[in-house]
Amino acid sequence: MTHSLDLSVLEDLANHDAAKVRKYALLFVSSLEEVLLLIDGGIARDDIALLGAMGHRAKSTARNIGASDLADQCLRLENAAKANDLVAAVALAQSLRVLFVPIRAELLSYLNG
Repeated sequence: MTHSLDLSVLEDLANHDAAKVRKYALLFVSSLEEVLLLIDGGIARDDIALLGAMGHRAKSTARNIGASDLADQCLRLENAAKANDLVAAVALAQSLRVLFVPIRAELLSYLNG
């Protein structure tokens, strides 16, 4: 499983405006951290609907900043929830944090670098 981040997608979204890049990157990090907390609660309650909703919510946000592998995993989570496959949904949901951690580190390093 990879954790690629194509920063040119984020830069294009922000029209290469450094302030907007920073704003969008920090919004992404904040949003994903919130999603992951909600996912933890959804896993604890076997709430497949919540897991699917969080996959859907994070998918476009991840695509917008260039985290295509994370976005693809979010889509798989969304589809597992639609298929009512709790075991797969939980496994996919848990993998999002594994993908997000290095993306967050890369984004923060980029912003601080």
